[in-house]
Amino acid sequence: MIFSTNKQGDDCCMTQPNSEVKCPTCNKKSKGVLAKTLKALLTDKSKSKLSCFSGFYYCTTPSCKTIYFREETTLTQKDMITVVGLKDGAISATVCYCFGWTKEKIKAALEDTGKTIALEDIKAKMNNDGCVCEVLNPSGRCCLSDVSNAIKEITKQNIQ
Repeated sequence: MIFSTNKQGDDCCMTQPNSEVKCPTCNKKSKGVLAKTLKALLTDKSKSKLSCFSGFYYCTTPSCKTIYFREETTLTQKDMITVVGLKDGAISATVCYCFGWTKEKIKAALEDTGKTIALEDIKAKMNNDGCVCEVLNPSGRCCLSDVSNAIKEITKQNIQ
């Protein structure tokens, strides 16, 4: 495990799993997520049930209801304060939590103009204080690959 200290005064059990493990619900590989991500995105009710926010993994499988898990603990959309746009049926399907890019917004741009500036917009804003993927994005990671994948997916759907 990676032990980290951070300037936000989080508790001492701040670790991030550094390996991939299988989600107990869908059996697909999932990646570790920072404790500060969970602290920022879980409901107060869900946070009150946890003694420590470290050691969780994030499930990226769209059809899986599990968002975060650790040992015997599984967290789903009902535990979140934000809609996880990656998951099937998410409305709206947010792919960039820092700057408000959704699949719907990308699709509208592609239909209206044949292109989207989503990636360029995000890259231009990344050095601003508004980019805090490790806190706002449920994966705890940069959204650029999610946005790129969304553009490819929407473009492919529009061609068919």
